[in-house]
Amino acid sequence: MIAFLNVNAMIANVQKISESPVLTKQQHAHQFLRSAILSGSMQPGERIVIDTVASELGMSPIPVREAITQLAREGLLTIRPHAGAVVSDIPKHAIEEIFALMEALEQAACRLALPDLGESEIAELEGMCAEMEAAELPADWAQLNRRFHEAIPRLAGLGRFEELLVRAGEDWERLRLLRFTQARPEDIELANREHREFIAILREGKLRSAEKWIREHNRNALKRYLAG
Repeated sequence: MIAFLNVNAMIANVQKISESPVLTKQQHAHQFLRSAILSGSMQPGERIVIDTVASELGMSPIPVREAITQLAREGLLTIRPHAGAVVSDIPKHAIEEIFALMEALEQAACRLALPDLGESEIAELEGMCAEMEAAELPADWAQLNRRFHEAIPRLAGLGRFEELLVRAGEDWERLRLLRFTQARPEDIELANREHREFIAILREGKLRSAEKWIREHNRNALKRYLAG
């Protein structure tokens, strides 16, 4: 059974990250559970007790059931006979699939987006780089780094690519928290320099160079995590 140790804080976090000022009850339950799973507050194998969640959120069980169905479609929950919904596991070897997916999505998004990236979009990427360079905590830098890698499709209005990249990034962050907390720390200074190089490539409109950068940047990160 899930122990809701800090429900108010989790609810506040869901409300803060939501882009919509008003959520339906199903959306609220979905974001509440999703945030708990992605943050590691709910661990693989933990059972979702619908009545408990509904009581904690002050709603009927119906929107919680609907949220669970959606989360099962997203792969975050597994419906088991006689057990109901449990938090899905994510195996260590999934790292290679996730990184390959992120690489393919970033390259395809870049190919479609490059003709539409003007100076204002480049300037926004440069602003994100400046934020990363000024970040004092590795956790803050990591969040900004994810935003940077998800920025290309957003800046070009490629909503489907953006959604898929966000999902892949969430899968990776969840896997990292579960399986790779002891990995060698990111070389932040090197990554910051590489991000600046990528922006210069985009400004010059060099698609092949941009695709090569994405491939090497992602595969170098993968090697670092696989090396432990």
